[in-house]
Amino acid sequence: MQEMERIHQAGDISYALLMSSEAVDTLDIDVGAVDREGFIYFHQKFGMPYTFLLKKSIESGHFLFVSIAGNDKLIGFARFEKLEEQTEKEIKGKMNVVSPSLFLLRSMEVHSSFRNCGIGRVLFSTAVYHLKGNVLTIPDNPEAASFFSKKLGFTEVIDPIGNFRQKYEGYLMLAYPRAVTLWHEIATRYPRIVYPELIDLYESLKFRLNMGKVIPCNDIKRFETLLGECDGMISGVMEKEMSRLLNELRRYVRCDT
Repeated sequence: MQEMERIHQAGDISYALLMSSEAVDTLDIDVGAVDREGFIYFHQKFGMPYTFLLKKSIESGHFLFVSIAGNDKLIGFARFEKLEEQTEKEIKGKMNVVSPSLFLLRSMEVHSSFRNCGIGRVLFSTAVYHLKGNVLTIPDNPEAASFFSKKLGFTEVIDPIGNFRQKYEGYLMLAYPRAVTLWHEIATRYPRIVYPELIDLYESLKFRLNMGKVIPCNDIKRFETLLGECDGMISGVMEKEMSRLLNELRRYVRCDT
């Protein structure tokens, strides 16, 4: 059984969907305290072990997305429950989505040592890009409400939504397709967080080319690979500048294909 589906790699930090509860056992989970960094919210508020929480989420059929530093250090997680399946309708011989799936973000937490550096935003945008649907949440404090509305673009639910036109008073929602385009917005605003290896290599190659230094062909090929993997996610201006640099490198550095 596949235990983990890796969705995105940003330097030594990977973003993944856990596919089985056994995958939780492979993670190094720091539980925080007053004098110790780590995950603390659920342990402090409910006295709940994190291993138990994460395993039960998967066993309950929830989607558990994680961010992992290195091989196994858990630095963030986000738990989603699917409330409604998408509905489709045949229009002119093609099946079209008329009502996207509806998900509830049950909880999200980032390791205290990794807060305020973009990990939460990348984790969330990676998750909703993968889920492709409307996302609801009900913040339990003003700080969380501010994060979801100001940083991620959630808005207050006013009218009934979903296939059953239910009211979700007090909830915030990130509507499809904005839930999908959020990934592109995060990558455009914070390219060094989303694509750190690409940005570092770009700056290094640009400097070495301007200074007339030797540039190994492997570096150019790696740069070309990383740029191709972005698939239009970074800003158009930056992508054009990187493509221009790649063309210059190809002209001035002879590499075997």
